[in-house]
Amino acid sequence: MAETIQSGEPSGWRIPKACQECRKRKIKCNGANPCKTCRARNTPCIYRDVIRQRKKKKHGAVGEGLTSHESTRSELDTQQPSSPLPQPLGRRNKSASYAFHNSVSATHMASPSCKVQLYYGPTSHFTLMHEIYRGLVSNQTTHPQEPQGEVEEAGAGLDMFSVRGIFFGTPAETHDPNKGIGTTAAPVMFLPYELARVFLHRFLSTLYLLVPFWSKELYERQLEHMYLPSSHTDSDTCANSILLMALAMGSLGTQHYRWGDILFERVKASYHSLDDVYAHFQTEQGRPNSSFLYLGTAARKAISAGLHKESPTEGGEGREVVEQRRLTYWSLFFYETWICFHLGRPSSLSSRDVGIAPPKDPFILILIHLTNVMARSANEIYGRPHDSLLQMWKLARSISEDLRCYDEKMKLALGFGLDKCPQPGDVGVRQAILTTLYYHTILLTFRPFLIFRGRWQRDTKKTSSETGPNTSKRPTEIPAWLNEACDHAVHAACRTLHHLCEAAIVNEFVRELRYHGFFLTSSCFALIYDFMYNEKVAPTHLPWVHVGIQCLAAMRPGDPITSSISAIQTVLKKLHPSYEWVPPVPVQGQAYAPNPVGPASAHPYSSGVASSQTNLREAFPGDTFLGGHLPTMPNIQVNPLQSDIPEASASVGSSEDLPDFNLSDMGWDFDFSTMDLEAFFSIQPTMNPSQTL
Repeated sequence: MAETIQSGEPSGWRIPKACQECRKRKIKCNGANPCKTCRARNTPCIYRDVIRQRKKKKHGAVGEGLTSHESTRSELDTQQPSSPLPQPLGRRNKSASYAFHNSVSATHMASPSCKVQLYYGPTSHFTLMHEIYRGLVSNQTTHPQEPQGEVEEAGAGLDMFSVRGIFFGTPAETHDPNKGIGTTAAPVMFLPYELARVFLHRFLSTLYLLVPFWSKELYERQLEHMYLPSSHTDSDTCANSILLMALAMGSLGTQHYRWGDILFERVKASYHSLDDVYAHFQTEQGRPNSSFLYLGTAARKAISAGLHKESPTEGGEGREVVEQRRLTYWSLFFYETWICFHLGRPSSLSSRDVGIAPPKDPFILILIHLTNVMARSANEIYGRPHDSLLQMWKLARSISEDLRCYDEKMKLALGFGLDKCPQPGDVGVRQAILTTLYYHTILLTFRPFLIFRGRWQRDTKKTSSETGPNTSKRPTEIPAWLNEACDHAVHAACRTLHHLCEAAIVNEFVRELRYHGFFLTSSCFALIYDFMYNEKVAPTHLPWVHVGIQCLAAMRPGDPITSSISAIQTVLKKLHPSYEWVPPVPVQGQAYAPNPVGPASAHPYSSGVASSQTNLREAFPGDTFLGGHLPTMPNIQVNPLQSDIPEASASVGSSEDLPDFNLSDMGWDFDFSTMDLEAFFSIQPTMNPSQTL
């Protein structure tokens, strides 16, 4: 019937409907069964049961000319057998929807009457950890349970890797704020003044850089006023609570870290309306979900207060208040966007709603620029459907092009760029913040390609001993542009590990910032996933993973650090017992003394970028080093700085020459164009974990 229609129609006429393969490729279908394209490509030729009804166009002569054609389509529709209504976009094919999982969730029973369920999206490293978990158990289950939805239950993986506490943000220890400190009306009588000054100095040298809406001098004055109150001034409960939260965050990087939860609980008990200032503290404590909730509250309060809009100024004091409002909102805008990007959740704030000028602080300005890139990556890479993988690659290159000016902006903010070796002091903290956020953004932008290639390599091994209708058409050679995309993700992970490892050696402030553990863990699992399906790169990647573990071990013990180390070690042991990192035996009576190494063996850069690093290394006193040992750098190399970002004009070929494919080409039974890229992150050919790797 289809061939009769084709032979009787003049060239150029549209047929009633095209096959699914031609629809996905957006090419002309001749309506045969099989059609010309499917016959040439040896692919299944499948037609829709129901022709999609389109509204008639009524634009003068054009509309009249289409009337006869639309009536013809209606007549043909009546000849089709009755069938259920088509499903919404992305749900046309059950196997297409459920053959992969875009996110993970898990349930925690805090008590018989309290059941907590949390969700993490595709950019979260929990999703990547679950990908690795499925690979590890794929040959251990004979009767796997079929998936019931697009969000997969990750509880078993959390238990295997011992990261349930981080996933749900349950504290390892709880502190009663009134236990052992009395119930005095003065909120700081229990904290010695000298210790409070140590905590404040630590805060002002580290996390203060992300929340600079108070000046450092104001914090100092507030501390003096709290401990040496004047009879002529009243105590400001709000200001005291903000100061106590600063002291709580500062304490986390010292050996007196237990004061953090004590101060935190004390502020919560005394000033309930400051919930939105707790996010930084919870992030440092390894409770990302709590940070997300507090930031959501802060975002609502900021919008309610109109911080996203300019306010009138009156005199010098008014201008100072306006700048403080701007700093407050832009700091919140950055932190909210970054946390949501890191956890794979939608952000509550958008740059489209902002009607205020950027702040004057160049450090906050570069964070705003990076925030916009994060938001674009979340929206365009993970938040929309894509017709093909090549389309994603073009988008990723365009997004990375926005980062090409980052090095110059960093020079304006700090006086040096990305190629500078880690610095000591608070300038080194600023450097670590800008460097890790930069590489983490690149890693998450290109990580979907790493997942895709891993699945390709997995199926290549599997099909070498199998035959079937979907195996003969799968491409056998990975295109150069896909390898290039994966290289950007791998290099970003290695550079994150490299910088934080070197910074841990020369900068105590950076070493004890515990939220760096999230960057280290994400980088380690990205590298593990890469050599999980390609053992040839294990000798190159494994030393970097060991560097990440060493850097984590250099921090103060306790969660989330201990759980992160345990999770990485568990995966390494299950992949191969020899992969596990064995800590060096400490020399008795010897404080930390870094191994003397030359630039060729200690630094992965092929150039002399970090050749002066050895001169910056210093031995810290034993009482300031809370971890078990300090890391050493592997004797391997990564590409120079300029390779991190692909040139927009440079490519392995023109757009027409680049080999493209969709999931049908790979033998994966779902439609690339009907899925959102959030789903693409954890792309799966099947959901049968009993299949071998």
